[in-house]
Amino acid sequence: MGTTELGIQEYVEAVSFHHFIKHRSLISLEEINARLVFMRENKGEGEVACTGPSVLTFQITPTDYLLGVADLTGELMRMCISSVGNGDIDTPFQLSGFLRQIHDGFSYIGNTGPYEVSKKLHTLRQSLGKVEDACYTLRVRGSEIPKHMLADVFSSRAAAHLDPDEPMV
Repeated sequence: MGTTELGIQEYVEAVSFHHFIKHRSLISLEEINARLVFMRENKGEGEVACTGPSVLTFQITPTDYLLGVADLTGELMRMCISSVGNGDIDTPFQLSGFLRQIHDGFSYIGNTGPYEVSKKLHTLRQSLGKVEDACYTLRVRGSEIPKHMLADVFSSRAAAHLDPDEPMV
């Protein structure tokens, strides 16, 4: 995979994250591609005279879109942990449901999709596990841990890189 593909996936991740922050939903491939249509007036010196504007487009492939969305899940996991540190205990539960939907979509694609997608599914599962663990801790133990200490608890757990299938009690 070349640096161009990685740059495109980073772009998808950034646009998706921005869209999620504003709208609490996943931006579609069609919406991203619609943003990548540019009009250029042909008035420059030395250019061949054309009538009217020319259209420049760049289109994201479905594979690059999926890989960018997979990378988005790591940003959402970090958003979850930082929101707890800011005293926001609603966002982790919103993110948990959203990440579960993304995970289910990727699981549906499974091994039938591009190889890179199945590789990123493991990391997606880790991010989902950390968010679900944060929600579990907030729901079950949140009243026991002072709010100002919750961020420290989650930061130390996230740094431990524990297996997402292993409960962190």
